[in-house]
Amino acid sequence: MMRAAIAIGSNSTRMLAAEKKDGALHGILRGREETRLFLGLDEEGRIRPERLEETAQAVSRLAAQAREHGARDIALFATSASRDAKNGQALGDRIFSLCGLKMRVISGEEEANLAFRAVAAGQRRLVMDIGGGSTEWTLGEGGRVEWAVSMQLGASRLLKMCPIQSVWDAERALDAARQIIAPYAEKYRALSPAPALVGLGGSCTTAAAIAMGREAHGEAVEGKNVTLQMAKEQLRLLSSLSLEERARVPGLPPARAAHMPHGLCILIAAMEMSGFDHLTVSGKTNLDGYLMSLEEEG
Repeated sequence: MMRAAIAIGSNSTRMLAAEKKDGALHGILRGREETRLFLGLDEEGRIRPERLEETAQAVSRLAAQAREHGARDIALFATSASRDAKNGQALGDRIFSLCGLKMRVISGEEEANLAFRAVAAGQRRLVMDIGGGSTEWTLGEGGRVEWAVSMQLGASRLLKMCPIQSVWDAERALDAARQIIAPYAEKYRALSPAPALVGLGGSCTTAAAIAMGREAHGEAVEGKNVTLQMAKEQLRLLSSLSLEERARVPGLPPARAAHMPHGLCILIAAMEMSGFDHLTVSGKTNLDGYLMSLEEEG
């Protein structure tokens, strides 16, 4: 049976429709809209009306795509920005009125577990999912999670804390990321370490795309390596450019030009503090993890 899931993230809203057979996903359809929900929160922590409507309409369009693809069952969940939003229920109500989907806000720990399940394999690994409002680390082996955390640190959240308009600004934002990650890195280092770091989320896939020199997602970036040195060079480049100049960098979607340097700060700090000189990028998302968690139907 074709099923689908939609995730309202802090930067983008994504859809995945697929059929699970023999422990794998088949007939895959992916959709994405840049809704930037976290940046749509006002000073009181409420989603601004225009951003709420834009996000609800995006969900409705993605749900229509999934249904056209044959999906009979569509799940809808929301992550960090919706966890923070004081009027998250209003977003859920508007979505239900448009397309009949009920929104569920998931915890940071569940988000971490779904990211791990998306790329779970026999090898011991640390999985990092950099989002707009939060970053998840999950350590496990053979599909089994041993440790999972969600940090209040994401590319859009760091943008609000430390806007980057110069190389000096980038150093300040990088220091802020290091301070937030430090206690989690200390806990990770006290565990049995992983030989591999896998990176999910737009900051990781976009770093790979910039290294490739062209915009790329999903299978196009699957398995690509991003080294610590590459990430530092990208941060130096982007932080020295204006917003308009960043939008012309090959591989960087214009919608990510404002917060990509902040995602790189998180990526760099995470690699430094967890002891990795490179990460392997996956184009999969927590949606893959969600659909893989479902029971197969005959």
